Amino acid sequence: MFDLGSKESRDRLHRAIKTSRDALEANWRWSRTEMIQAFVGSMYSPYGAEYTTYVNRLNQTQKIYQMALAFNNPQVKVNSFDSKLWPFCRKFEVNINKVLANIDFKTTFQLGLADAFFLMGIFWVRMADAGLCEIVSNVWVDFGKPWIDRVSFDDVILDLAMKDMRQMRFCGARYRCSYDAVMRRDDFDKRVKDKLTPTSKFSYESGSKYAEQIANGTMVDDDDLQPMIWLEDVFLPKGDGARGQICTFQADQEDARPLKVLDEDAGPMGPFEFLTLGFVPDNIMPSSPAQNLYGLHLLGNRLYRKLAEQALRQKNTVGYAPGGEDDASRGLNAKDGEFFKVRDPKNMQPISFPGVDGNTNAFFLASGELYNTAAGNERAIAGLGSETDTVGQEKMIEQHASGMIGYMKGRVNDCAGNLSRKIGALMWDDEALTIESSMEAEHTGYHVDSSWRPGEREGIKNFYDFSVEPNSMGFQPPEAKLQKVMGYLQAVGTIFPLVQAGLLDLQELTKLVSEYQNVPELQRVFKFVSQQMNGSGGGADQHAATKAPVTSREVTRNNRSTGPQGAGMAAVLGQMMQGGGQQQPMKAGAGSGR
Repeated sequence: MFDLGSKESRDRLHRAIKTSRDALEANWRWSRTEMIQAFVGSMYSPYGAEYTTYVNRLNQTQKIYQMALAFNNPQVKVNSFDSKLWPFCRKFEVNINKVLANIDFKTTFQLGLADAFFLMGIFWVRMADAGLCEIVSNVWVDFGKPWIDRVSFDDVILDLAMKDMRQMRFCGARYRCSYDAVMRRDDFDKRVKDKLTPTSKFSYESGSKYAEQIANGTMVDDDDLQPMIWLEDVFLPKGDGARGQICTFQADQEDARPLKVLDEDAGPMGPFEFLTLGFVPDNIMPSSPAQNLYGLHLLGNRLYRKLAEQALRQKNTVGYAPGGEDDASRGLNAKDGEFFKVRDPKNMQPISFPGVDGNTNAFFLASGELYNTAAGNERAIAGLGSETDTVGQEKMIEQHASGMIGYMKGRVNDCAGNLSRKIGALMWDDEALTIESSMEAEHTGYHVDSSWRPGEREGIKNFYDFSVEPNSMGFQPPEAKLQKVMGYLQAVGTIFPLVQAGLLDLQELTKLVSEYQNVPELQRVFKFVSQQMNGSGGGADQHAATKAPVTSREVTRNNRSTGPQGAGMAAVLGQMMQGGGQQQPMKAGAGSGR
């Protein structure tokens, strides 16, 4: 049975943490850093990609994923199985969305999503220290605020012996902080503090290859402005003698006693949340997009460097025979179109050195198609050009691309929902937290006070469930929102007879569509009048109510790329492979399918 008070139990825990860190170093952190070096390219710093990066596919894919998955703050929905709590659910979600906006959740989550693209995103939900404040004489309160930190994979602590992250016996994070600040902490055990000493930036992992070294170069202790120390916060979930605790230790110490122990009841992973974009059976380490795209990224750049060298070697020259120096000199000095005298035209012969090889170029383009497929058809996701010649095929490809990105969107939304749940729990437990806010009364245009104040709670926190609106985090340009609005107006024209007959509540439908498509503007566009909805009235007004407000019209716009992509690619590759040798010039618009 595990017992923090037992030296044997502590020794086992510290050995397990060190073994896990060593395994992460040998198997994961080096490869992650190499993928990030390829991602930043060769011009980022001397420690970026080793060879010239002409086509940075990894960088482009990561941005496309980020635009589609986490460009905005999430819109959190709070629900409860108890209908009596539904009014408070609305108040809860207004305030939690305000908290997420105030703590810049969007940027933190984007950093975590970038981590998940390469391997794993790690978040730490906690109350940010704001210092103790005296509210009345000798009564001090810690006015912290709910906060989310992104944890670098270089600093994470994981129990790699487990097959499921929900079964980990420990997890946590290391961090480097001021030694003087640690010694001033009154909540740390004084007996343990008295034995602390500043530690090196390297600690025992002196041979590590950290991602931050891509910009900093080799890390040294000389850039520290004050003595520093490594600490680590380790979460021990309930079970096997542990009762759900967060323990703060000095890092890299075999027999370190805890500086502080706090009870923590926030699920199997405590205050930590992990974002992964691909499960691997019987392993807690995921399969990430970058792992599957890295090889094709390297291959594409290696082929393009070869093509660039071939292009630079290509040249056209003129050779002349011995004794033809005068003819060659006159030809060299002649202007374009000028006649000049030669004794024998055979004395000079044009010589052309070959340039780009058609087979190599075809292979490069084919590798790009393989990459596009492996990335989930990123051209369709990003709207970079038409893939086929027909509208029907194009729609099928777009639906398939949406399905590919849909899996990742589900993982992202689940993670954001779990983070929101933990933020909501901190808000609930903090009796000093005050948030000024207001919300619109249903369909009235009037706003009422919905501020979050101490002591104003309904039910218990376990009665509430948190989810994220499916499309709230992805990027939506104004044109796309306008297109959704106009599309809904067209749809209303076809269903208006049902509205007039009283078989459909247009007001509720508009609210539902605006929420699911993340277009709140819809509810501002429609003006709901009871007379028009029920068809009452007479004369011209009655006749007007029977007409659909919008006629149904479908406009299809098919953008075609002018580059060699999609359907035109097969023809281009076939032409190159048949021709062999040098690439034949292609006509403009060779991939347009025309």
